[in-house]
Amino acid sequence: MGSIAVGAMVVGTSMLVVFALAMATLEAQVDNSIAQIEATAEPIPLFTIEDATNVEGAVLSYTINDGGTGYTAGQVEVNGSAGSFLADLVISVGIVTGLNILDHGSSYLYASTYFLEVTSSNPGSNLNISVTLGNLVYLNLTNDGSTDAKTDFIWLFTDGGSPINVSDGHEGYLSDTIFPGETFEFYYDSGAQATASRIAVTIDGVTKASAIA
Repeated sequence: MGSIAVGAMVVGTSMLVVFALAMATLEAQVDNSIAQIEATAEPIPLFTIEDATNVEGAVLSYTINDGGTGYTAGQVEVNGSAGSFLADLVISVGIVTGLNILDHGSSYLYASTYFLEVTSSNPGSNLNISVTLGNLVYLNLTNDGSTDAKTDFIWLFTDGGSPINVSDGHEGYLSDTIFPGETFEFYYDSGAQATASRIAVTIDGVTKASAIA
């Protein structure tokens, strides 16, 4: 009888040892699996909306009604105004075919009709360029995370309006990368002459909002 009891104790002890080893192995496998998942998981985007600013009465676009003749390299500004709009002339065989805008300006009056004129003496004549005014919003966005942020995957909303992709600014589509620690400047037409009040930015499911000054 005693030998049977001893045998049962030995078997029971063996089973406990096997069970303990199995649990230890399972725990190690679980810990390893969790570590692998954490290693491969995408980090949560970290970013800051540094500021967002309305630029009211800016020159949004221009129309060349007459490219004139005989023009050489030069710049144009808004006629009869102390505003800051400035652009370089793009010229082909003396004819103005376009502009490279350096500063969209601000505070031009919507009720007025503006044209552009050369800033200094130029042999050309008959240039006629009219402009369209509106409100631009300038945004400074900082990547506070540890991974690159692709502008193709960053979206913003103004006053609850339609989404705008951060690769598609006022000057057209341009895909870019915001590196960790970098501040990215983006500006766009808010779609109306009135100023905007709030902006929301979304990156990979993380959304932050800010007032627009």
